[in-house]
Amino acid sequence: MTGKRIVFFDLDGTLLEGLSSENVFVLHLLKKRYLGLRQWMSILRFLFRWTHRYGQYVFIKNKAYLNRLSHDEISKLGRDIVLKQLLQKLRPWMRERVERHRALGDQIILLTGAHAFMAEVFSDHLKIDRCIATQCSVNDGVFSHSPPLQHPFHKEKRSIAEEVCKQAGVDMKDCFAYGNSRNDIWLLEAVGHPYAVTPDKKLRRVAQKRKWPILTRKGIR
Repeated sequence: MTGKRIVFFDLDGTLLEGLSSENVFVLHLLKKRYLGLRQWMSILRFLFRWTHRYGQYVFIKNKAYLNRLSHDEISKLGRDIVLKQLLQKLRPWMRERVERHRALGDQIILLTGAHAFMAEVFSDHLKIDRCIATQCSVNDGVFSHSPPLQHPFHKEKRSIAEEVCKQAGVDMKDCFAYGNSRNDIWLLEAVGHPYAVTPDKKLRRVAQKRKWPILTRKGIR
């Protein structure tokens, strides 16, 4: 892989339209009554324990709703949701972007805060070279209430990308990144070829100011 350009794709809101994969997943857990008193108490304990560290992002970091649930069962449930519901939500025009980069010989990486057991299904479906996603803590076959072991989000997403490029011997300025959110700005400003995909208001303002391409189903603006 050394010397190849690396392309980082975000998932939720970038490749995938509509509700985020995690929101769809949590709604399904609620519907199927997986989230009981133990999980709700774990969520509250996480907020109390970690707000000082994560501040405004504590809710995004909070995966304690999985506490004491079976890793194998929940992972299978998440994969099934992707296969049955979410693959059809992939944007065709972003799928074309993935295929275009593959045809050019670029190394394609799905870099997302989505759960790994769900993101990996998208990655396999799109034939993406590597998937780097959220890894939650697991003890004795069940999820724990601890913060994620790996969570590609905000500044961490950029740090992970920088480490990937360092290991591959690739200059970040030769790389591409596609993101849709203000939380992707840290990564987008680090690469030489940033794309704002149907961006939120803040990312749109930054993209317009810095003259980054804005990509929608109608093309590039």
